[in-house]
Amino acid sequence: MHPCPWCQVTSVDINKPTGYDRDNFVAKNNFELLRQSFLSKDAQPRRQEQILNDYGIRWCIKNLLPGWLPSQKCALDFMHNVFLGIIAHLFTQVLFAGYMFTGAGGTDSSKQRFEDLVNSVQWPSHVTRLPKNARKLCRNLASSLGENQSLKKADEWRRLLHITPVLLWWSWKDSSDKIPDTEPPLPSNIRRKPTHSRNRRSLYSAVLKLCAAVRIFASRTISMSQARLAQDFLVQYCRHQLQLGVPLMINHHLSMHLLEMVKLFGPVYGWWLFAFERLNGMFEKVNHNGHDGGRLELTLMRNWVQTQLLYELLISLPNSAHELERRLLDHYILAEARSCGSMMTQIAIARSESTVQNIQLPRKPLQKTKFLDLRSCDSSCNLYGLLLEYCRHIWSDITLVDDMSLAPGITFFASQVAKSLPFVRKDNKFAFITSSDGTSRIPVQIAWLLAVQVTGKPPHICAVVQQLLSDDKIPSFPWDLYASTLGIHVSYADKFAEYEVIPVDRIDTPVALIPIFSKQIQSPLWVSISFDHVRISILMLSYFCYS
Repeated sequence: MHPCPWCQVTSVDINKPTGYDRDNFVAKNNFELLRQSFLSKDAQPRRQEQILNDYGIRWCIKNLLPGWLPSQKCALDFMHNVFLGIIAHLFTQVLFAGYMFTGAGGTDSSKQRFEDLVNSVQWPSHVTRLPKNARKLCRNLASSLGENQSLKKADEWRRLLHITPVLLWWSWKDSSDKIPDTEPPLPSNIRRKPTHSRNRRSLYSAVLKLCAAVRIFASRTISMSQARLAQDFLVQYCRHQLQLGVPLMINHHLSMHLLEMVKLFGPVYGWWLFAFERLNGMFEKVNHNGHDGGRLELTLMRNWVQTQLLYELLISLPNSAHELERRLLDHYILAEARSCGSMMTQIAIARSESTVQNIQLPRKPLQKTKFLDLRSCDSSCNLYGLLLEYCRHIWSDITLVDDMSLAPGITFFASQVAKSLPFVRKDNKFAFITSSDGTSRIPVQIAWLLAVQVTGKPPHICAVVQQLLSDDKIPSFPWDLYASTLGIHVSYADKFAEYEVIPVDRIDTPVALIPIFSKQIQSPLWVSISFDHVRISILMLSYFCYS
C-alpha cells in the first residue's frame, strides 16, 4: 500500500497521526521523493517497480522544474479518488460483496426491488451513461469484486449515487416502509461470509453521509464553509464504516485531504480529470498507421487542429454563405460526429442564437415555426388568458388588450404572438424551478415552452408549468434530514397544481423522477431528484450559514 503523499501515513484510520512535526516531516519527505524519482529514472524495471511500491513515486518530467515538490504541489484527483474509488468500493465491496441484496422473496426480494427501481427511473435527457437494464447492472455489480468493476465510467458511479438514498430505502424497506435495524439473511451457498456488520439501518446512515459529501464537493461553486461541511460528512462516513468493521482503502485516507485541495486549487470542477479523460477518448479514435517510430504526435496534433478550425468555421460562417457551402459543412460535421458524440453538443451551441434569459435557442423555431393558436389549445388550461395576464405584467409600460375586446391598446392576437419551442437546452418534461422569492426549488411539469413577441418588444421566452403537489400527509423518509443537500423532493404521482406562466430562466435544473408507493398512505408517489451540478440547494446554504 502506497503512503499518502501529503502526510506519509499508510493507515486508513481517518484520525491524523500525532507525535511528530508534520510540516517538517513533509518538507523532508519531498526531497526524499525527488531523490527516489531520479533514481527510478535510469533504474531497471524491477527496481522501478520496487521504488513505486516503497515510495509511491515514478520518474516524472515535472521533477526538473525549480521549486517543484511532489508531495505538496500535486492535486488529489476527485474523479478517481471518490467516484472510481470510494463509491465503487461501497457498492462492490460493501453492498454486493456483503450480500445486501438477496434474491430471497421472489418478486418482493431486495434484489428484485433494486432492479425494478433502477429500470423505472425517468432520467434527464442528457443522462446516457447508466445502463438501462438494471438486471445487467445488478448482476455485474454482484460479480464485479475487486478490480473488475462493472461501471467503468466515473459518470456512471456519480449518477448511481444520485439515486442511492432512494434506491437503498426501496430495496431494504419493510412492510411499514422503514429500514429494519437488522442484517438481511445470508444466502445458503456463499463461499465467504462477510466479516463486517451488515446492519441495514447503520449502513444506510453511513451512505447518506457519503451522498451529502459528494454532492457538496462536486459542485461547480463552493465556499470554504461548504467544503468544511463536506469534509465533515466524509469523515463521519469513514468513521461509521470503521465502526461497522468495513475494511477501508487508501482512497478513504486520501479523501481526508480534499479540504486542503479545495483551499489550494478551488472547486474540484477546475482540476479534476474528466476533461483529460474525455480528450484521451477522443484521441483514441483518431486513425493512425500504428507503426513504431511513426509520427503519432503529429497525427494527433493535426486532428486536433482540424477539429478546432472546423468548429471556428462553423461559428463564424456569415449569413450570406452559399447554401452549398452550408450543406458541405453539415455533411462533414455529421461524419465527424459519428466518432465524436461531443461534437453534436458543440453544433447545437454553435447554431444557436444569442442567449436569451440564460437559455440558448435554435434559429429555426423563431424563424420558421408557425404561430401557435392559443385559443385552440387545451381548454382546461385557458392558455390565452394566462399568457395575456402574464404579458401585461412583464410589459406593464404598454396596454395589451384581448383580441375580442374593443378597448384601446395593443391587441394581443391569439394566433400571432406565441410560438411553441420544440427544443430548449433545458429540455426535460420535468424540472426544478426556483420559487418566486428565490429561496427554494419546486418540481414542476413543463407543458409548453413559448416565445412571445408583441409589437415594439423583443422576444420573451416563458414556460407554462404545473407544480407537483405535496402536503403534510406525505410520510417522512429516512433521507429527509439531508433532502435539501441531496436535492430530493417527494410529491403525489400524477397530481398537479393549476397552470402558471413563468420566465424560462426560472427553470433551474433537470430532474430524475422515481415512482414509488407508500404503504403508510396507500398512495403512489414521485421522488424528484435534482441533477444540479452547479451549486447545492439554497436551503442548505442557509442551514449551515446560520447553524
